[in-house]
Amino acid sequence: MKKIVVTILALLFLPSMVFAVNEVTFDGDTNIEVDGVTLVIKDNSVADQVVVNASNIQFTLSSGSSVTITSSDKRNLNNTLNLSTACESSYSVITLPAQSSSTVVTVTVSDDICSTSGSTGITPPSGGGGGTPAPSTPSTTTGQVTATASGGGETTLTTDENTTASVDLPANAVSASTDIQINNKAKDEVADSSRPVPSGKTVVGGYVYEYTAVANGEPVSSFNETITISISYTDEQISDLEETDLKIVYWRESDSQWVVLSTLVFADTNTLTATINHFTYFAIFGDVIGEEAEEMEEETTTETTTVSEGDLIRNPNAEGMAQFDIYIVKMINNKKFKRLILSPHVFESYEHFDKNSNGSPWDDVKDVSQSVMNEYTNSDLVRAVGDSKVYKLVATGDTGTKQWVNMTVTQFASQGYDSNSIYEINVTDRNAYTTGSDITVSGSTDSETIIVKVSTLRVRSLPSLDGEILTEVSEGEVYDLLDEQDGWYKITVNSVTGWCYGGDTGGYAAKQ
Repeated sequence: MKKIVVTILALLFLPSMVFAVNEVTFDGDTNIEVDGVTLVIKDNSVADQVVVNASNIQFTLSSGSSVTITSSDKRNLNNTLNLSTACESSYSVITLPAQSSSTVVTVTVSDDICSTSGSTGITPPSGGGGGTPAPSTPSTTTGQVTATASGGGETTLTTDENTTASVDLPANAVSASTDIQINNKAKDEVADSSRPVPSGKTVVGGYVYEYTAVANGEPVSSFNETITISISYTDEQISDLEETDLKIVYWRESDSQWVVLSTLVFADTNTLTATINHFTYFAIFGDVIGEEAEEMEEETTTETTTVSEGDLIRNPNAEGMAQFDIYIVKMINNKKFKRLILSPHVFESYEHFDKNSNGSPWDDVKDVSQSVMNEYTNSDLVRAVGDSKVYKLVATGDTGTKQWVNMTVTQFASQGYDSNSIYEINVTDRNAYTTGSDITVSGSTDSETIIVKVSTLRVRSLPSLDGEILTEVSEGEVYDLLDEQDGWYKITVNSVTGWCYGGDTGGYAAKQ
């Protein structure tokens, strides 16, 4: 019987690898075998931690937790909370409620079959049946497969380290035949200064895995259904690491961060599994312990570069052309920002950069490490001197596009923009960018609202389960709809703006 350790940490921030939330969220029904019996942990169940042993499951529950478990064998589910198992005509079910403080609840499977009682309203796990046979799923062991809309696809890549990386796309994940490929890249080529590994973390094994998808000659940016990523490791690779702390992470290009995924650790097969809806770079991160951790801490504390308001900084050890990128620093209200100087022409248009009057203004640029770079949030909001318009800039090499953020102050804040990050620039800098389309508030009207339909609903920083939990809303509460995306609704709750999930059929929250 395999032992499964399930852990999840929400959003990861560089450079210190800060985790905002420590919990396990089940995104969809999850089958887990205990003592020879298959149990189903129901969709939207949440626990602080879950450990699956051969003869029991242990859930760590707190104030934000609730777990529902069903058994199609109609077994009684004994538990240390002494809750009774409810019995339906074709399955048994138990719900472990939230606890006032962190509590470990152990659930065991009884040999006894429960007797039928009244309906609980819990949907049982889906079973087999007749009907049209399911389409075949293309499957390979080469790291390459052509997935189909009707059957999905799966492939596994085996490396020279005797490790594997695989992907499983369900039916309807793609809309047309799509070429899937997994490539193993030397970790030093990917997790380098341009994609730095946070302090206290290490890449397990010698590889980072690049997953790509192409349909009709074009890259596929996201999938219609959740896909499953699996990566294995060897005992030697984790000899100095805690196995239960291993996580699958992915590189998020939008804000240049390694982000932790909900990760299941299958200790007996040395395999990690996680779900996501897009491809990028994936790797296994572990926590550095012992002497290596002390060495990394010493390196971190010996950083001597001092950066002040208005300084110019660059990382000369960055990958490729990024080593030439120069940023200007802004510090305000205990926040740190950096803004890219688009080109040498723009740089030299700021005469004040030559503060020392000793030679070229390029002499004022400070060389810093990537860890120092990562302390500053990228800003892309500017306003030219004498112009009230705020623009969002998108740079592409030495050129770029500016888009007027055409909205009221209230709308500006509701869309998550930070006025502290706005830089005042000169006209030369502004005119170096071509004009793009205006950015306006869309997807909502003054009269459009949503109503919460479940007892507790989380509000996250992103329209995704990867988003940090910001707050919670309760059943019956009504909020103005600011925006919507893929079933997620953007709302403001007590000055906190975030996203809540409405559910496929509006079961969690719905427009009215």
